Amino acid sequence: MTAHAVAGIDPHKHTATVAIVDVLGVLVTSLSFPVTRSGIDALTALLTDSGLTIDRIGVEGSGGLGRPVMLALAAAGHDVREVQANRTAERRKRRRRAKTDIDDAEAIARETLADPELPPAGKNHTPPPAADQLAAIRDWRESLVLQRVRLLNEAESVLVSLPLHLREQLPASSRVAASLRRLAQLDDISGDMGAADQVKLDRLAQTRADVDSIAARIKELDAQVPTLLKALGCTLTAIHGIGVVTAMTLLTEIGDAHRFTTEGRLARWCGIAPVALSSGEGDGPPRRHRLDLGGNRRVNSVLHIVHVTQARCHPPAQAYMAKRETENKSKRAVRRSHKRQLANVIIRHMWNDADRLAQASSTFSSTAA
Repeated sequence: MTAHAVAGIDPHKHTATVAIVDVLGVLVTSLSFPVTRSGIDALTALLTDSGLTIDRIGVEGSGGLGRPVMLALAAAGHDVREVQANRTAERRKRRRRAKTDIDDAEAIARETLADPELPPAGKNHTPPPAADQLAAIRDWRESLVLQRVRLLNEAESVLVSLPLHLREQLPASSRVAASLRRLAQLDDISGDMGAADQVKLDRLAQTRADVDSIAARIKELDAQVPTLLKALGCTLTAIHGIGVVTAMTLLTEIGDAHRFTTEGRLARWCGIAPVALSSGEGDGPPRRHRLDLGGNRRVNSVLHIVHVTQARCHPPAQAYMAKRETENKSKRAVRRSHKRQLANVIIRHMWNDADRLAQASSTFSSTAA
């Protein structure tokens, strides 16, 4: 009788460490392989020829450093799952374990063994070209946004160090960009100005030029997004509160929508499903819940933004929340319920979009043939 086991893989830039744990929780073996073609082939051979039936393989960071390993294992027919880094960090902290690649791989394997409902690894095994282009645009855009934020934060500390006769002419607003624009419009900036103050003014002028250049580049990238969304058949922008940038974030973070077979799996993956926090309920349902602090925080943040937008100016959402409040739900519980409903609506849109795109591609291939 063949024994069953699971595996956990901790990938890095140049190496990937695998640990195999049997169904009784006993560590069978752990080894490291280089992230090269030959190294990944050797890793796959180890899992195939281990003499065990590998039920699942957990990979941490399967959409990033673990992507080459994940694609190779999926192509070999293995059931590859995503293990989020915060889960192994909590396990290590709870048990006060050391942190090494072998320990991390073992922790990933044990999380894979403990939770058979882990989501499939990788956002999309065979992404269409438009999806790859959208992901590249999003990465570039996020980098530009961070650069702009850094420049404005640094400029704020320089602005407060200017002479008082200049600071008095700046707007009272806390928005740094408005102060930079006003500073460029001042005609008379003479007065008690030292050499250091002039250097600060030159720096602020260059910062304003850099911020304007970054903003223009961000607008150029944003202009490319609608065409790519249309190529992917995305209808998320039809949902109130979701724009092209928000839809891009959802598509690139979720990837292949069909890797989530139910709405509940998506909700648990992005931390929308509430966690029971109750006592004294006996064998009845939990009476209280709390926010799930795990999951994909980027998707969770997007859902919160959409919730705030709809709660402010979308009558169906306002009616839904009012109904929940009549059920003696707290404001936090109402917010969680609405975000969960939004997650359901979003994944259903994405399922339908993916089905229509696949059907259109199949029809086109049949016509071309």
